[in-house]
Amino acid sequence: MISLEQRDGLTEITLSSPARRNALDRATLSALAAAVGDDAGESRALILSGSADVFSAGADLNELRGTTEDLAFDALLAEVVRAIERQPLPVVAAVEGPCIGAAVELALACDMCVASAGAFFELPAVRLGILYSPASIARLHGTLPRQALTRLVLMGERLDARSALRIGLVTRVAPGGSALHAARELARGVASADADAFAATKELLRALDRGDRALDRFEAVRARLVGSPARRAALDAARGRSRGAGVDVR
Repeated sequence: MISLEQRDGLTEITLSSPARRNALDRATLSALAAAVGDDAGESRALILSGSADVFSAGADLNELRGTTEDLAFDALLAEVVRAIERQPLPVVAAVEGPCIGAAVELALACDMCVASAGAFFELPAVRLGILYSPASIARLHGTLPRQALTRLVLMGERLDARSALRIGLVTRVAPGGSALHAARELARGVASADADAFAATKELLRALDRGDRALDRFEAVRARLVGSPARRAALDAARGRSRGAGVDVR
């Protein structure tokens, strides 16, 4: 179950099954994919968080059978990840408390991740006797340092927020209980950038994550943006700020 709220130009998507520690079942993943993939209208950024000081306990074990039927869960998780990747707006995760299993992949799929000081990240697949989704590991392998991935998927280590920051899992650490507030501030700051430039840069980074080195199409986008009215307006504004600060811009 999820809830959606529009707040000051932000779309806030909340995992809202506190009695189940915001566990991810198939219905929740389907709803997430639809919510992230929808046209955000007037929103300038999306925030993904959990209710009741828990991000998510991961896959809902009540839905897993220990058979190949469980592969359908992986497919739905991959659908949510693709929706986040394709969303041109900034997507920020706000993590309080536990972020376990599939929830780790959701948080890391976001463009930025803010974790509270009391948050932790854990992928216990090996301890549960399974090979975590190869496609999921490949996605994480493309974005995390190798030793960080080893600690997560081979050792099943529980990483606190500071450890996660040091190895690149999270963008910022906020005081306990304030991850959502910090995520809102971060989202508003990033959303103040030109939307087309942000979307193009996000797409380029995702392509590089996948090992795509065919950059011709991005050069075409760059050429379009270089001469755009939005860029000229941004340059004029930057010149004005420089003059106001006493900087010679000749």
